[in-house]
Amino acid sequence: MSFRLTVATFLLFIVSCGTPTSKQVVPRPAAAIAIDKVVKTPWPWNNHEGTRLLTDGWDIRTTIGYDHIVDSLPNFYETLLKHYSTVFCELPYPRERLDVFLFADETQWQQKVVELLGADAYQWEGLGRGGLTIDGTAVLYHLDSRGRSRATFRIAAHEGWHQYAEAVLQNYLPTWLDEGIGTWMEGFRIRRSQLEFQPASNWDRLSTLRTISASNRLSTLSSLLRAEPNELLAQSRGSLLGYYAELWAFTSFIMEYNDGQYRKALRKILLDALHGQLHTPTNSADWLLVFTDDPAEMEKEYRAWVIEYVRPGNSWR
Repeated sequence: MSFRLTVATFLLFIVSCGTPTSKQVVPRPAAAIAIDKVVKTPWPWNNHEGTRLLTDGWDIRTTIGYDHIVDSLPNFYETLLKHYSTVFCELPYPRERLDVFLFADETQWQQKVVELLGADAYQWEGLGRGGLTIDGTAVLYHLDSRGRSRATFRIAAHEGWHQYAEAVLQNYLPTWLDEGIGTWMEGFRIRRSQLEFQPASNWDRLSTLRTISASNRLSTLSSLLRAEPNELLAQSRGSLLGYYAELWAFTSFIMEYNDGQYRKALRKILLDALHGQLHTPTNSADWLLVFTDDPAEMEKEYRAWVIEYVRPGNSWR
C-alpha cells in the first residue's frame, strides 16, 4: 500500500512517504468509458448527504455543502488533467478514472481514513489540516471558510499530480521532482470563470522562499535533491516548509530559466518514466548531471535567478 500525505497549516506543505523508484509493470486497464457530460448523483455517506460527480477522468465523491464549490469541481479536475498531460510534454490520460474523496470537515476525513486503513490510521492522527492519497485515491477535506475554495483547490492540484503520475508513469519519479512538480501545480487564478494555471501565483511558497533567500539559507542544489521530507519533518515543520518552497523554486527555474534551457531534460525524465526506462542514479545529487555537464555553473545560475524571482515589484507577478 502506497501513501502520500498532504498537510496544510497556514502555509501548505506536503509530506511524502518513501516509495521505490520503479513499479511492477502490469497490463494497462481498459480505458474509462467517456461521458458527454458530468453525471451528478446523490452520495450518502455515514449519515451525511453528499454528491458523486463522474467525469471522463475523475470519480469525485464529496460531502461539501456549498453548491458553487461542488459544481466547480468537475471543471477544475478535468482542467487539471489537461494541464498535467500537456504542460511538460504530451503525456497520456489515465486509463481509469482517478478517485477523490473530498469531505466537508476533518472529522469526516478522519472517519474515512479509519475506514480505509483500520488500525494503521492512528499514525495520521493529529496532523492538522490536510489529506492523504492512498494507493492512488485522494482523501481530502475542505480547508477554507465561508464557502471559499482556494486552499482546498491548491492541495487538490498538488495531490492530483501525484495521482496522475502514479497512474500514468511506469517508473516513480525522484522525490524532489515529484514533490517539486506538485508544488508547481498549486499556482492558479480564476478569471472570468476561467481557470488559469500560474505557478508564480503561490504566495505561501513565495513568502517562504523570500525569507530563506533574505537570510542566506538557500540550500545547495545537491543537498536539496538529497533531502528526505520525513527527516525534515522530524526536525521541524519550518524545515519542511522551506524544503517545499525551494522545490517550487527549483522546478520553476527548470521551466523558466533562459527561455526553458533545462526544460528539455525535464521532458526526457518524464518520458523515460512513462515508458519504464528511467534510470535512477545512486547519488540523488547526480540528477543534476541529467540537466548539465557543469552542476557548479547551474548552481550559480539558480541562485542568481532566485534572488531576482523573489524580488518584490516584478511586473509579471
